[in-house]
Amino acid sequence: MPHGNFTKSQKTALRTWLKLLAVSNQMRKHLQSRLMETHGMSLSRFDVLANLYRASNEGLRLSDLSKQLMVSNGNVTQVIAPLIKDGLVIRRTSDKDARVATVNLSEKGLNRFEAMAADHAQWVEELLSTVSAGEQKTITQTLGLIDLKED
Repeated sequence: MPHGNFTKSQKTALRTWLKLLAVSNQMRKHLQSRLMETHGMSLSRFDVLANLYRASNEGLRLSDLSKQLMVSNGNVTQVIAPLIKDGLVIRRTSDKDARVATVNLSEKGLNRFEAMAADHAQWVEELLSTVSAGEQKTITQTLGLIDLKED
């Protein structure tokens, strides 16, 4: 199988990217499985609740939530609909502009998220248990050096 005409630097960059992708995908699969098994919640819905948890009391506009999650507005609407139906999220339309909607965690959503977040933090800690705290800090700092321009 041909290896192409890549420079040594390109080969190193590609190997690094593939390793980051593989580890990220493996961790995501594991966390998805544990959340579903323990809490009956998908990782996508957990991510929505996490973003709302970090938001101010005014909540988030749906368009801002889609930017934070890096998904389309339609995708956010699809993911958030069951959360609203289950009473975990409250959707409000702006009095000033009916096209603008904000979402907040309900009291039930806050309590449910905090329980899931505690488990999630424990699972992430377990997944990274083979890497020392110092190494984790180094990885975080190193990844912070990657400057990705937003479109």
